[in-house]
Amino acid sequence: MEGGYALYTMTKKKEETDLFVPRLVTTEENFAPGHRACIGCGEALAVRHVCKALGRNVIIVNATGCIEVFSSVLPQTSWRVPWIHTIFENVGAVVSGIESAYKARVRKGKIPDKNVKFVGFAGDGGTSDIGLQALSGAMERGHNFLYCCFDNEAYMNCLPSSSLIMTEEGLKRIIELKKGEKVYAFDQKNHELVVKRCEGVFDNGTREIYELRTLHHQIEATPNHPFLVLKRSGRGRENELMWKILSDIRPGDMVVVLKDLGEGEPYKFDPIRKTVVGDYKVTHVNEIELPAGTSPDLMKYLGIYVGDGWTRVKKGEIGFALPEGTEERNALIQLHSDIFGNSIGREDEMYVYINSVNLAKFIDHLGFGSGAKDKTIPGWVFTLPKDEKESFVAGLLLSDGYKTGNSSRYVSASKELLKRLRLLLQTMEYRVGKIHLQRKERGTVCVDRTLLKDAEWGAIAFSKRNAWNTEKYLSQYKYQNFLIESEHFEMEEVKEVRAAGKEPTFDLHVEDAHNFIADGVVVHNTGIQRSSSTPYGAWTTTAPVGKKSIGQATWKKNMPEIAVAHKIPYVATACPSYPFDLMDKVKRGLEIEGPAYVHILSPCPTGWRSPPELTIEIGRLAVETGVFPLYEVINGEYRLSFDFTDLKPVREYMKPQRRFRHLTEDVIEKIQARVEEEYAKLREKAGVK
Repeated sequence: MEGGYALYTMTKKKEETDLFVPRLVTTEENFAPGHRACIGCGEALAVRHVCKALGRNVIIVNATGCIEVFSSVLPQTSWRVPWIHTIFENVGAVVSGIESAYKARVRKGKIPDKNVKFVGFAGDGGTSDIGLQALSGAMERGHNFLYCCFDNEAYMNCLPSSSLIMTEEGLKRIIELKKGEKVYAFDQKNHELVVKRCEGVFDNGTREIYELRTLHHQIEATPNHPFLVLKRSGRGRENELMWKILSDIRPGDMVVVLKDLGEGEPYKFDPIRKTVVGDYKVTHVNEIELPAGTSPDLMKYLGIYVGDGWTRVKKGEIGFALPEGTEERNALIQLHSDIFGNSIGREDEMYVYINSVNLAKFIDHLGFGSGAKDKTIPGWVFTLPKDEKESFVAGLLLSDGYKTGNSSRYVSASKELLKRLRLLLQTMEYRVGKIHLQRKERGTVCVDRTLLKDAEWGAIAFSKRNAWNTEKYLSQYKYQNFLIESEHFEMEEVKEVRAAGKEPTFDLHVEDAHNFIADGVVVHNTGIQRSSSTPYGAWTTTAPVGKKSIGQATWKKNMPEIAVAHKIPYVATACPSYPFDLMDKVKRGLEIEGPAYVHILSPCPTGWRSPPELTIEIGRLAVETGVFPLYEVINGEYRLSFDFTDLKPVREYMKPQRRFRHLTEDVIEKIQARVEEEYAKLREKAGVK
């Protein structure tokens, strides 16, 4: 159908008739190309067909979900018609409110009546789950609108691009992960730390996110992202862990967090190309011994560098802001001699300078940053032995930290450094407070200097944990901390869940365990969570397959029949594999006075684990097997759009989808019987014999 030159081929009485598409449907694209949908996305195809049928004289209200994500990545949009994004559960309320406001303004003569049509878009989660209440109310009130549910039979959720993931190679941002890398996960059976393979990271666009905060951790995610929480079973019964989406979590809930990453190994550095005499404009090099790997002394030296050092590679300079006569300067001078085998270059009252282009190149390539505001802790530091991590922290405290009793405090102008330091300390069995931010305006005197511009910095406090006497008080402690016996994990109480704006988000899939550690918190695989529209027996990350589970354990909610029960004038089912049927039903729903509901099956290669090139074929098989029959209900009268006296076997529909590959013949036969029974009831309602 590209450019209006494609042909639609129909076979009738063995004669082929070619019809130009422009004669059948407009070539105008109200949903523009260039969106961010996955390859083979049935939902994107369905939206395109629906928008062709709607025309331009419409206002579309769209819930948070896949459509909103892949069509409206700021500052770009695919919408060539008026379009409003609303929160997950509110489409029914917003579209009916806009329709009422429009009618009121027309009635008062404030605007001319241009016969504008009002349309709601949502996925199956925003329709059959969290959005059902608002939709039901809008249908009961009899508002004049069309509601399109794009049913991909699962929730798709994600984490922001700033999320930090614990991997075997160290801490990494979610966008840095590659397929095949090993990430740390939580073994739900043994409560141990395990390593699992990353199966992919997918860009999911800019979305609304929320922040979950405990006393020692904070993490951001979309509202439908699952976290592992404690389910208290009552007196005398064993408590258990369960998955709960972020929007359902409340202050007081207990979530699983990482407390100890275990013992690591010294890190081996990649060799750098040393500058030598004879290189361009190089006549002299200050020879220096560069270490091949980490050691406690080197990590303490680097800790001091992160707090008070800088590099200027082009000038071959490393500097430290350490006043004369201080413990920090004396420690640095001794460490430098022990590690690199030479002495400090020059000193003055406030600074220490080392002139060595190779040392500057070496420190620069380690990834700590060069200036106060861009300093950070590279991911490889998280893989070190505990004594080397402790030495690094000791170096930080020598530079920009101090102790008060059993507690330590570290101050930095780099928010990223503080965030990563907080996570590092949490892997070393420290208790860490939240990041406290402070600000001073230009002109304020700070550290004996007048600030030339506004300054902002932060601080965190931390202390070593006290040992729990589990031998004597195990039952009491276990009530407070269900994972008290775990070496690597513990429970923390949720203090707050709050809106945190919009951010670019990403899906991360992990094999087997289906969970991973993000920002120190155990979270579920992003994407592919069950909804009440997920079919019986299908695998999702929140309806996993196991010895005691076949996947989704309940039958798919019949949303079209729920809409029919509201006695609205028009209800229909559709599928983008049958584009002309889909567009005809959208037009009829738009023309009918009162609420109209169209339920559109939208095959999802990512969630259904199917080849993207088979999207259209899978949609057809859903119809031809009776899994998703196409029909209309006009003022209570049922009409079959396609009738099959002999349905294809359900297994033909399931075969291309890996979400069903675990099902046994007995289960498939059970599903087959259910499909045949429901299809027979539908034919009877339509008066087909």
